[in-house]
Amino acid sequence: MNEKSQGKIDVVGDVHGHYQELAKLLEKLGYSKEGNTVKHPDNRRLGFVGDFINRGPDSVKVLSLVKSLHQDGLAVAVLGNHEFRLIQDSVSGKEVPTEYEPFLPWLRTLPLFLELEDVRIVHAAWHFSSIEQLKKKKVSDDAFVAETMKKKSPLGNAVKRILSGIKIKVPPDLRLVDRFGIQRSKGRLKWWMDLRGKSFAESFLSPMEPKVHEHGPRDEQLPMLEPYDKSEKPVFFGHYCLPPDIPKVSGQTVCVDGCVTCDKTLWAYRYDDTQILDASNLVQAGIKSD
Repeated sequence: MNEKSQGKIDVVGDVHGHYQELAKLLEKLGYSKEGNTVKHPDNRRLGFVGDFINRGPDSVKVLSLVKSLHQDGLAVAVLGNHEFRLIQDSVSGKEVPTEYEPFLPWLRTLPLFLELEDVRIVHAAWHFSSIEQLKKKKVSDDAFVAETMKKKSPLGNAVKRILSGIKIKVPPDLRLVDRFGIQRSKGRLKWWMDLRGKSFAESFLSPMEPKVHEHGPRDEQLPMLEPYDKSEKPVFFGHYCLPPDIPKVSGQTVCVDGCVTCDKTLWAYRYDDTQILDASNLVQAGIKSD
C-alpha cells in the first residue's frame, strides 16, 4: 500500500496492550493529549508496526487510541501477526474475544505493509517477493483471508514471512534457548542480510543462548532470503522482542520492538526525513526506564 509521507514520523514498536507505557512514550516524544487523541506541536505523526493486542492489561485502550489516531489522519498503522490471527479466527468462525469484536471492521481496513514516500513499515520482514504477491490483496476480503489459512498456501506463506519473519530449523543437538529460557527448534533470521558463511550467533535476530560461533545456517536453508540493500529506503518493523543491549539499527532497517511485556519499556524511532539512520534517534520510555 502506497501513501504520501509528511517526512517526520515517529514509528512505535509492538504495544501489546501496554497503554501506560505507550502514554509515557508519546509524552517523551513530545505529544500531548487533546480530548480522545494526541497531537504534536510540530505536526509530526505516528507510525505503528502492529501487535496492539494481547499480553498487556489494556489492549482495548490501545486499540481505541490507535484507531482514533488513524481515523483522524494522525497516524499510519499496519497489522501485526496477532491482529491477523484475530481476523483469521473471525473469518473461519472461531470465537473471538468479545472486547475485540467492535474493532474488527477497522482492523480489516489496515494494510499488511505500508510503503510511504520516504519509508516502509511492516510488522516483521520486508520480503520483496512476498510483498509483490500481496500488493493487490486486502484483509477486508474474506476469500483472501480464507486462502491464507490453507496448508501450503503461497499467499499464506507470504503473509507468514512478512508478519512472523523468516525462520530456519536449529540442529537439535545445539539446544538453543531464547531470552526466556525456552528451547527453540527454529531461529529468526536477520532477513535483510546475506547470511552465507555466517554463524548462528551472527544470523539470529532474536537472541539465542548459548551463542554459537562455530556453526551456522547451511546454504540450502537460505534461498528465501532477499537481502535489503543500503540503497533502499528505510524500513521499520517490530516483532522480535529485542533486549535493550541488542542493536536495533542495521543498514536501512530498524527494529523498534523492545519486548514491552518483559522489560516494561516501549521503543520508537524518531524519523526526520533522512536516508541516514542512527541509533541516537531511538527513544524509549516506560515503567522501568523512567
